[in-house]
Amino acid sequence: MTLNIQSKEVLARLLATENLTVVHENVSTASFHTKDRVLTLPMWDDMQTFTYDHLVGHEVGHALYTDSEMWVSAIEKHGKNFRGFYNIVEDARIEKKIQRTYPGLKRNFIQSYKKMFDDGFFGTDLNEIDTFELIDRLNVYFKCGMSTGTKFADDEKKWLDIIAKIETQEEAYKVALELFELAKEKKEKEQQAQKESEEEMQEDGEDDDNFSFDDSDMDYDDYDIDEDGD
Repeated sequence: MTLNIQSKEVLARLLATENLTVVHENVSTASFHTKDRVLTLPMWDDMQTFTYDHLVGHEVGHALYTDSEMWVSAIEKHGKNFRGFYNIVEDARIEKKIQRTYPGLKRNFIQSYKKMFDDGFFGTDLNEIDTFELIDRLNVYFKCGMSTGTKFADDEKKWLDIIAKIETQEEAYKVALELFELAKEKKEKEQQAQKESEEEMQEDGEDDDNFSFDDSDMDYDDYDIDEDGD
């Protein structure tokens, strides 16, 4: 489908109520640079009008509702691996708000996420998605909807209601931090269990492959907010 790129750039500026810089590049997903106010959109071969409008709507949601100073401050405080958790929870909040502000976008979001889900953007299939960590399954649920059938354990289901009720960025930050700390605790327990098992077996094999939440291999810009949140 042929898109009128120029008209879509105008749409982004109108929705954001500011003169955003809109660029099109061969990137995997859309993103918004909160400091420089640059909205980057992908050039997918099979880009549909509803997908383009969804991506514009999502990133404009960040332009309108995500405070850049608060965003960067949180990442600097907790490390760049916290960014993914914060992004996913913040995505759920701003998508709710942008669809509330512009109700006409809701249909575009539904159509676009359905196509992305069917195309394997979030995972090969539901069986694979159900093996993901909690934060990534929450991402699929809040973007693609409950109709996907994404599974949650009984003690995980409380997060669906908690995230659905978030209205402010401060609330999104606090919930993301809880999920981040929960994930770190889970990994630490898994590491300890693995270490104890190896000690019991008294094996001199390969070193333990440690999980780390440090920043050593992260090189993205703190100001960038990706659409997929993963």
